[in-house]
Amino acid sequence: MTALIVTLRYEALMAVRRKAVWAAVLPLALLSLLLAATSPVVTGHSDPAARCGAAAVLVNTLCTLGVGLALTDRLRRSLEARGMPELLTATPAGLLARTTGTLIGPLLTALAPVVALFLLYGTVISVTAGSAAPIASTVIALAVAVLPAALLVTAFAGLLGVLMPVAAARAVTVVVWLWALHFPPRFSPLPTATGTVLSPLGGYPLAAWAHAPEIWANRQGTGPLRPEVTDATALLNLALVLAMAAACYALGHLVARLRRHGAS
Repeated sequence: MTALIVTLRYEALMAVRRKAVWAAVLPLALLSLLLAATSPVVTGHSDPAARCGAAAVLVNTLCTLGVGLALTDRLRRSLEARGMPELLTATPAGLLARTTGTLIGPLLTALAPVVALFLLYGTVISVTAGSAAPIASTVIALAVAVLPAALLVTAFAGLLGVLMPVAAARAVTVVVWLWALHFPPRFSPLPTATGTVLSPLGGYPLAAWAHAPEIWANRQGTGPLRPEVTDATALLNLALVLAMAAACYALGHLVARLRRHGAS
């Protein structure tokens, strides 16, 4: 536990000092807030809780992408870093604690402005509506959609970051993320994850538990990967996103270790 806390603190502080984190995340978080306050896609809903659910779609599209872009070079930097990372590696602490801290520390830092601004939005909607439902919808959306998506895009971008140059990894991350979240199935010449239980947009949990419109779940599609919105399909979507994040995370660290041993 001590190793985990120390690693979390070190990685979080290093992320705070990096301009790339704030340059990628904060503008997109502010843009999401602006769109949530002005876009008819959000403001057109009469139910205040539904507005927060729809706003979560914007947050999960833009802000999590910004987090992934900011942390694309996280694993690559661990290959090239000297000093504290080497000291942590030399300690008897378990590999799980060190690698978990390496992932979660920067992620918490990058997500902080996103969470703060989205909670502010939900609070304002709740106060205006005189109901606790909007802020509850906001908190649920953060837990079941934004955080899992941020874990996945960070792990995926980090994996690409050790397989190719960072600039190329960021470009591929943008394309894949938009393909998985918003590439219209009806206009796609190839299969797309958009509107399926594989999509990290979290449309199923958002529709089932955060009052988001059901259109963001299956995009009016049909088939085994586009079932109706239920608690079971929402749990399935959440579990699949977390499983993909864990797979990318494990593979990224495996590649990083192989490259580190190959260079030594």
